Amino acid sequence: MIGIIGAGNMGKAIASGMGKKVMMSDAVRSKLNAAKKIGVTPARDNIDLVKRSKVVILAVKPQDIAAVLKEIKPHISAKLVISIAAGVKSVFIEKALGKVRVIRVMPNMPALVGRGISAVTTGRFARKQDIVTARGVFSKLGEVVEVRETLMDAVTAVSGSGPAYYFLFTDLLERAGIKAGLKKGLARKLAMATFTGAAESARTSNVSMRDFAKKVASKGGTTEAALNVFKKKKLGYIIEQAVKAARDKSRSLLT
Repeated sequence: MIGIIGAGNMGKAIASGMGKKVMMSDAVRSKLNAAKKIGVTPARDNIDLVKRSKVVILAVKPQDIAAVLKEIKPHISAKLVISIAAGVKSVFIEKALGKVRVIRVMPNMPALVGRGISAVTTGRFARKQDIVTARGVFSKLGEVVEVRETLMDAVTAVSGSGPAYYFLFTDLLERAGIKAGLKKGLARKLAMATFTGAAESARTSNVSMRDFAKKVASKGGTTEAALNVFKKKKLGYIIEQAVKAARDKSRSLLT
């Protein structure tokens, strides 16, 4: 049995991917009741869940994890613990629970529709089979990559937060299209279809993103004019600073 502590969006996404082999707990009963609709078994509380599960997935907010770890510590020995809490290092969990097997995972929002990408890394006491188990869970939500734990804050800043960057840029492009004379519905449709189509084109090719941009931008053409504005306004620097801010925030979440 796999137990998930936390019936938020990501917890429910993991449960949906696993089918009926999942138990869930949550302090907010209404969330747990909603999770019943996807076929999970509700636990009485976190301790009940831990006692009945071989794998425990911590799908709680970083600010809540210390209290949860303290609660489940007496019952967690010999369990595999998988944490998806941003910024929470495996050593933090190990110090709180003792010599436990920990896998840390950073999934992202597209996992809700089976198109996510999850980065996984191991704690000090995890075994090779534990990575296999984690991959088995998160591969049902999309792609899975293995990284060193020192890179997890950067992963959080790029893929964890990344969907918000996409939504923001799509919204800005839509608004710019409206100001350029397009009707709202058409501007939104054009912006969304353009990005999803471009992403699919890139996914099936080995061409670099920079070379793709050059292919679209004919010399002296409309695309080149737009890209020149991005360059002049230092869009690359802005994005670099945004990712750095997200990475640094991830590093400081529990300090």
